[in-house]
Amino acid sequence: MIRHVTLLAMGQMLSSSVAIPLEMLEATRARLRLARDPRAVFQVDVVAQQLQPLTMLGGFQIRPSKILDEVEHTDLIVVPALWRNPKPQLAQQADTIAWLARQYRAGASIIAIGTGVCLLAEAGLLDGKPATTHWHYLDQFARDYPKVKLQRQHLLTQDGRLYCAASVNSGADLMVHFIGLQYGRELALQVEQQFSPEVRNPFEKKVFYADQVHQHPDEVIALAQTWLQQNVQKPLLLSQLAADAGLSERQFDRRFRAVTGTTPTQYLQKLRCDNARDLLQNSNLSVADIAAAVGYNDGGYFTRIFRRLAGQTPAEYRKKVRAKLFSS
Repeated sequence: MIRHVTLLAMGQMLSSSVAIPLEMLEATRARLRLARDPRAVFQVDVVAQQLQPLTMLGGFQIRPSKILDEVEHTDLIVVPALWRNPKPQLAQQADTIAWLARQYRAGASIIAIGTGVCLLAEAGLLDGKPATTHWHYLDQFARDYPKVKLQRQHLLTQDGRLYCAASVNSGADLMVHFIGLQYGRELALQVEQQFSPEVRNPFEKKVFYADQVHQHPDEVIALAQTWLQQNVQKPLLLSQLAADAGLSERQFDRRFRAVTGTTPTQYLQKLRCDNARDLLQNSNLSVADIAAAVGYNDGGYFTRIFRRLAGQTPAEYRKKVRAKLFSS
């Protein structure tokens, strides 16, 4: 449960890289309060090395509410993107870098955006782990931090409690994902649509996961997942999947839930809706045809499932996506 969030502030930072996460967290808090959910009680502090206003790009000022030493424990830290070459700022952030390492060892999750990822690298937190950073700084990052497994083709990476985003926009995607992990997919979709009604691509399609996060040791269930991914449009025959795995239906269902967090039916529904999102965005097929293409004979049932998982109907989703497409 998130009780305290730290937004780091420092010179040369892009204020949007902490302002957007802050606003998303406040939108989350507001929805939790409406639902009378006790998880709405979390504190957010803007923290810097000194209690003095910091001037951002364009003259905008941020006034920290606390200094680093006043934050003994925090659950989530958002590290901002830095403008242009981050090296001059890194040289002034020794205390911040040491504080990040201590907080991570104490259990904090850290989201770093753009070249702010360099602070995690400086702290040694990314040694032997995947990371990404702003595309203009990839080559320099690779030279400065050879122990980090730099993912040049990914805008997002996750390794346990360490999250990296290549840009401010990717950081917004990452916040939606994190909110979903903490408070559930439905609330995350509500926050996403409040800030990005044009719809983003699913986080899972853009992120590079460390192996220990993305995989699990149950080979039997992994094979079943692979079959479902390759046969999305086919009817789910739980008895056949269980028989192929050499398990009873009850045993199969229990093991599937244990490693995926969902039932086989829920897992297949998510796969089908992910495929449907692609077709809604990239094809002119009717909603009924898309329903059939992903395995639903009943278009009305498909619409209900899609709305539950995506927070909107297929038609609404397509309208929002098409509003962001341009042609010459």
